[in-house]
Amino acid sequence: MAYNPWLKRLEHGFRGCLKLELDTIRTMIKASEKKYRRFRKEARQGNRYYYNETDILKNGAAAIDAVNAFLVKMGRNPLKSADNRIPTNWHRVLTDQKNGYLFTYPPQFDIKGLSDEQLERFWDTLGEDYKEIIQQLGRDASNTGRAWLHYRYEEETAPLEYWYVDALDAMPVYDESGLKPKLKYMIYPYDKFNESTGQYKTRYEVWSDSEVIYMEQAKSAIDIQEIEPECLPDGQWHREIHSYGEVPFIEFPNNSGRKSDLIMYKRLIDAVDKLVSGFANDIDDIQEIIWVIKNYAGEQSDYEYDDDGNQIEKEVDLLQRLKTKKYAHVDGDGGIDAVRGEVPYEARGRMLDILIDQLYKSAMAVNPNPDHAGNQSGVYIDFLYSLLELKAGLMETQFRPALTHFVKVVLRHLGLPEDQRIEQIWTRNKPRNDLETAQIITMTPDTVMSSETKTKVHPLVEDWQEEREKVKEEQKKKQDDVLDQWGQMHPDMTAAGERE
Repeated sequence: MAYNPWLKRLEHGFRGCLKLELDTIRTMIKASEKKYRRFRKEARQGNRYYYNETDILKNGAAAIDAVNAFLVKMGRNPLKSADNRIPTNWHRVLTDQKNGYLFTYPPQFDIKGLSDEQLERFWDTLGEDYKEIIQQLGRDASNTGRAWLHYRYEEETAPLEYWYVDALDAMPVYDESGLKPKLKYMIYPYDKFNESTGQYKTRYEVWSDSEVIYMEQAKSAIDIQEIEPECLPDGQWHREIHSYGEVPFIEFPNNSGRKSDLIMYKRLIDAVDKLVSGFANDIDDIQEIIWVIKNYAGEQSDYEYDDDGNQIEKEVDLLQRLKTKKYAHVDGDGGIDAVRGEVPYEARGRMLDILIDQLYKSAMAVNPNPDHAGNQSGVYIDFLYSLLELKAGLMETQFRPALTHFVKVVLRHLGLPEDQRIEQIWTRNKPRNDLETAQIITMTPDTVMSSETKTKVHPLVEDWQEEREKVKEEQKKKQDDVLDQWGQMHPDMTAAGERE
């Protein structure tokens, strides 16, 4: 996070004032790092699975690493056991399905009491980045359990900047003395390159409701006392004040427990990865032949050599020998047979179907290949999306207060009153029977639903506010045309009205 030139810096009193707080700041940083260690582990796992780096890449489909290691050590046969490790990328599919369902059409705001000009200023302040940022917040929350939005500004004339921050690094400190915990501090660490020393340091931004203090620590440091205040070129400690009245970070939880979606179905993804990878291994291994030689006992031991060249006898695991030399030792009347492996395709296919079906249920997602397709009714579509709607609704419940908070920040920045009624309009991205919806809207009388609400819920309207402006313009144009036509038909009455 770059230095912010907008924040006003204190000109004096740094050293004496900050020195009293140093031990408290250091203790808070270290305590927070310890507290969020487990959260970071789970969050990294969510991000890792999202980018298709699942556990199958580390562990493989079966315990055959020892076999292949033995094979390499023997060096007597070029054949080896297949070790395909195929991640199936399920977590990204399920995460993007939920976020696409919620944020393809980002939430809109209807702020009562603002004029059209003020609303235009509000949307200009949000800018083009709003859609990207809200989608990233949804993605971070789904992967890690929570997302964070950071904003900065100095005054109304200066632009408002806001962006998402890495949830793995954000370490909030809450004041839990009240009924509802309140964000008291935010500790945000990141690596910063020091050009004078040519080394990286860990920089800590410690935010409160009135200031931000910059601390730093060498990457190799381990002692808490080595966390020192960052110094400015004039030798003063780097400390800045702000007038936000709060810590300028807004939390967007994924759910009430601040948990990743991955915990609901991780083991199912691992099972699918193993099944697919094991199937690929069988396809590769079936090309190899194991020779069964009758009336040949074979070797039961092998030899290794120590550093001095002395021969050491070593017992051999017959299973490893079988995979290595591709023959088995049997007693009998003699002879040789070729044995090839068989792939239980039907059993694997059935197992894969069971796992995928359960995966959709555990993830509360929508199977894109339902048994029935075609032009289905709205009731069927709602049923198909019922589990996804439940999961999305829980996330929307957590996001709504955060978005209202952010809207008030924008209003405060613009110098507009914050005590306005803020209505959020969320639009789901799902297949729909537009004909049914349009018929319902058409059949609903104006005494039950206003024309503005009809515009908001109409299936063909994406930006209802822009659409309302177009409707007003068209209606005004029609009225002007009617007046013009009436004037042309009754010129005498028009002239008399003008004289009066």
